[in-house]
Amino acid sequence: MARDGKQLKLTPVDDAAETRAPVIRLESKETLQRAKPLRLAVHPEETQVSRRLDLPAREDFEIRTHQPGIEALFETDTVAPETMEQAWGKPSVHHKNVPWGWFILLGLILAGGVTWSLTRVKKSGAQARQIRFETASVLGKDAHENQQASQLIDRINAATRAFCDAPSVDDLARLVRDPVRVRPLMDRYYADRPVSTNPLFANKQLHPLTLDHRANFWIATVELADHQTRNLIVEILDSGEARIDWETAVCYQPMKWDSFAKERPAGIFLDFRVYVELDNFFSHEFADSSHWNSFRLTARDSDETLFGYAKANEELARSILDLLSQNQGRRISVILRVTIPEGLQSRRGVVIEKLLSPRWLYIAPPDSSS
Repeated sequence: MARDGKQLKLTPVDDAAETRAPVIRLESKETLQRAKPLRLAVHPEETQVSRRLDLPAREDFEIRTHQPGIEALFETDTVAPETMEQAWGKPSVHHKNVPWGWFILLGLILAGGVTWSLTRVKKSGAQARQIRFETASVLGKDAHENQQASQLIDRINAATRAFCDAPSVDDLARLVRDPVRVRPLMDRYYADRPVSTNPLFANKQLHPLTLDHRANFWIATVELADHQTRNLIVEILDSGEARIDWETAVCYQPMKWDSFAKERPAGIFLDFRVYVELDNFFSHEFADSSHWNSFRLTARDSDETLFGYAKANEELARSILDLLSQNQGRRISVILRVTIPEGLQSRRGVVIEKLLSPRWLYIAPPDSSS
């Protein structure tokens, strides 16, 4: 039976005929449609780039090429549509509760920071006021100290100028250290020379000098009228007055060193300002080096050399050796009490009786009874 309901006609075929019977094709509307080629038509409203595929009507053309099998009719598994989309994101999305505790903690931290900042601002204001107060105090103190230092310099300069320009021993005695002890020495020293022959020309420099942990000494460098330069040691008394050390200014000696070396007065004790060096000269009464230490003695503005001897292993010799060691073996400037015993055969030897000062300056007045 044909799909379009047409009746088929039977045509008798003569088997004995030699001519070949023509082949008759059964055609229908469906076969005619299948035989037609598909054409791609361009829609007039589209641009040249866009193309549209024209297909025959569904009722005129069988689009499905594969019909589902019978097993599809027995499929009973069903899926709820409302649950399908929710399950799609499960592998990548995890639903968590909001961590409100962290937000609270963060808020507390911020609040604490604000409180701390306000506290610091208040403290900073108090500190700033304190700093301003202390700064004002320091500046006031510095200004006062600067004024005192300026006045001190003026007093020292005035004292050094008056010392160099003093016309008499009486004028000098009012400007020197330890005037009671020094005044007799001055009278003896100026007995055969004028008091002042070279007045001061200018004050050049001023430096502090610390001696035996005392900071009340200064070194004043002055230029005299003949352009010679001298260093004067100045002591500032508790009263603030400036006093000049006269003994170091003139390098006072009880007698000239050259005279002492030549005349060799015996049996007397004299205190000399000398340079001391370690030596190894041993002769006559001092030939035993195990019993004596030998020291070379010289003086300022003199070419005469004497050898002073102190008994080895006694405190006096150890003290001199310690001073030399502290000065790395170089010569030292000290005040020694020396004597020449009666009948001494050594022509260059003297006996060292006492170390009076480790420098040419007496910090404290020497004991007159010693």
